[in-house]
Amino acid sequence: MLVKIEQIKKVLENNPTCVCKYLQSYTVKGKTYNESDQIFIDDIYRFEQVGLETIEIKYDEIVYSLLSTLYPAEYRVPYASADFITIDRKLETLDRVSTLTKRKRYLICIGDIYSYDQHSGKRVTVFKHNDAIDYKQWNQVKRLLDRNKRIYYRNSENGIIIFVNLQPHAETSYIERFKKNTDLVSAIVARKKDCKIEISPDFLPTEDVYTVNDPKDLLKFYQQSNARLIIIGETLNDDYRRALLQVREYDKFARMMVVPLIDLRNIDHFLLQVKMVYNADRWSE
Repeated sequence: MLVKIEQIKKVLENNPTCVCKYLQSYTVKGKTYNESDQIFIDDIYRFEQVGLETIEIKYDEIVYSLLSTLYPAEYRVPYASADFITIDRKLETLDRVSTLTKRKRYLICIGDIYSYDQHSGKRVTVFKHNDAIDYKQWNQVKRLLDRNKRIYYRNSENGIIIFVNLQPHAETSYIERFKKNTDLVSAIVARKKDCKIEISPDFLPTEDVYTVNDPKDLLKFYQQSNARLIIIGETLNDDYRRALLQVREYDKFARMMVVPLIDLRNIDHFLLQVKMVYNADRWSE
């Protein structure tokens, strides 16, 4: 798994007992650091001195967890883990669903997935961290994988679009619309600290909430962001319907919910509804 020197340095400095190993060999200033050797903080200091910016480390769940704590956006918590058969079926389903819509859905690998060359016995990386995995790719290499190993993954769709029309020509009061937009964003991003409702394990409120304030921009942003859910902050009118129809024509399985009014005194109820819609697969309904 490719990591920045500064990142693994911080992990080792903060966790002296952490065992992290090289995925490949390195030779620096005449000294060789062999594959599978433990990485020590002095090694990292030496790499810094020669200007090495990244190294390949062997994926390890504990090391990944430490990286995720320090750098949550780069090392996302997995959405889930699944066994070989479940991943195979899930990818087959996503492949079928992708033929029914213009949005292509797949899984994203968390951590590296390794196998061993049958002839040399050397370790090979089948999927690297953050690799996109679709059914075709999976079928090409799944014979190499350990069928007893669980695979950690994220979904290709991630994030929430808050859609409130703030254009001057809109029917309702601008101040009212602006407040609705702000309330919806705040309810998700700045929700109270003691809230125990997690929208999704890999969802980061500070990173994964987007706003679209012009109906003409909705489809393009939905395509570019690969957002998983659209929350409409007003009662539907013609402008909203046209924009949402464009999204539906692009992706018949798009997740949407209309929230014309939010009770700030009962944010938990709102977040529970968001969680339910966010994690639902409409092709399974």
